[in-house]
Amino acid sequence: MICLCLLAGGCLFLCACGEENTDSHTAAGTETAAGEQTRQEMPAEQKASGALAESGESAQNKSDERERKNTVDEASQETADEDAAGEESVDLAQYNKKRFFECAAKWEVDRAEAESHYQRLCDDNVFRNQTVWLVWADMEDLDQNGQPDMAVMVKDDEYSGYGEGCIYFYMNEDEPYCFRDEEYPFHFGFYLIPGDFDNDGNTEIAFESLGSGVGAAGDWHPRILKYKNHTMEPMDFPGDDYDGRGIRIEITQEEKGDTYSAYCAYMDDTIVFTAENIADPDASQPCGGNSRGYFNLWRSDYEGRDALEVSEYLYGEGGIVHGLGLVKFLIVWDENGEGEIVKWWVEPFDT
Repeated sequence: MICLCLLAGGCLFLCACGEENTDSHTAAGTETAAGEQTRQEMPAEQKASGALAESGESAQNKSDERERKNTVDEASQETADEDAAGEESVDLAQYNKKRFFECAAKWEVDRAEAESHYQRLCDDNVFRNQTVWLVWADMEDLDQNGQPDMAVMVKDDEYSGYGEGCIYFYMNEDEPYCFRDEEYPFHFGFYLIPGDFDNDGNTEIAFESLGSGVGAAGDWHPRILKYKNHTMEPMDFPGDDYDGRGIRIEITQEEKGDTYSAYCAYMDDTIVFTAENIADPDASQPCGGNSRGYFNLWRSDYEGRDALEVSEYLYGEGGIVHGLGLVKFLIVWDENGEGEIVKWWVEPFDT
């Protein structure tokens, strides 16, 4: 065993990951690690059709503009998965350590600092005696105070379902918090978007993960946490349904060719836009909508303050495979954590 080899060499580094921990788990929300025991290169893009692939490409292009590094490196993940599948019994200690240092390299963290980060995870038994799988680690200064922060996603099993995992947030020297949610996917990784979205001088961390693909473009899962006074608390997204994480859009195919209108009841507003028909309209008629669920989160600006931009996928008369474009929303929160959509627009796919 790798742990015994390291011990024989005088290093207790990895053995700390095997320490006993008897604390109980919780079903949802955020908590300390001791009490429990974030445009990106997401894997498995939404490819239910060529149109959904277009949507994924649009999101990827936007993330490329941001040049952020908190991505699940697809090639690295495939390599790690192949390594794991190569043995009937996976040595999770070895797998998790290898995966962590792959993430650290992606973030250009030097070896000594990465060793320190990994040691802290071991001391906190984040890997629960090497019974959980490391999915992804983010290492950056999330609150912009000059100190490195870290977020680590683990899942309970190689093929975990929704809710079977945790994201540990390490902010400065605070006790780590574990985000759990029964409806959240811990399969592929996450993308973090920090900012002061409620304009109170503290950091909020928005993040999203891709689900298993059921529900096509709607299977993205956004969340947002407020970091204040050394604690983290969830905040809600504004929405009209879909657990408050989406807005319903009604699409009408107009009589004029390649012309649609999008009606948003939340904003009580209509936007007319151009996209390609697949059937000639005889008259103006309802024909489509959106696939339900915000995705492609990134930090933007609204009247000189931080705002969160989110997208929804729009489809037309051909059903969900008939991609028309993306509807965009700009969201801000007040100091009480109440979110509000302050702006919306449509970005049609190229015709």
